[in-house]
Amino acid sequence: MIQQFLEWLNTIGIPGLFIVMFLEGSSLPFPGLIVVLSYGYVLSPGYIQTIFLAGGMAISYSISSLIPYFIGQKLEKHFPMRFKKGLKKGTAFFKRYGIWSIALSRPFGIGNYISYVAGMSKVNILKYLTLTFVGIYPWSYVMILLGDYLKGNYDAFKSYTSSFGIYGYGIAIIAIITFFTLYKIKQRKRDLTELREGGRGN
Repeated sequence: MIQQFLEWLNTIGIPGLFIVMFLEGSSLPFPGLIVVLSYGYVLSPGYIQTIFLAGGMAISYSISSLIPYFIGQKLEKHFPMRFKKGLKKGTAFFKRYGIWSIALSRPFGIGNYISYVAGMSKVNILKYLTLTFVGIYPWSYVMILLGDYLKGNYDAFKSYTSSFGIYGYGIAIIAIITFFTLYKIKQRKRDLTELREGGRGN
């Protein structure tokens, strides 16, 4: 059965992986992690190829994450009670970390709820897409390589993450924070330069 599943994934190829990420980003109840790990084993890409592969995965996920984003904008008052519990957690996380939570939450289950909360909070759509891409890209890259390394074995993955997963997520979060801090510093310097040049012009 498992061998047939792997052969099926191999037949579909990379487009199937992008479809999986699309379903995952749409917040549908789908075992995306298991399939992504299996794809890592089936495709067995190198480090360089995985850079581009993860980029396609992140784009597919980001585009589909607009579905819960727009649902959050339009149907805020009509969510089921069971769903609202997850939304409360997502809202608390969003209030604590602001729009950064969109990127920081992507490797975790709460990321799906953040998509709805971002829509409810009317976050700028370009910022939302950018932060979603930045948050899911490291996850995509690591999961493909990890799937290859663990030969698609989900039980081995659970054992691995229980020992090293926290450190891996910590590194990913630090990388995201560092990236945006440098970006903000660069943007602030650019704004100051423009103000000075504008002042000189006057």
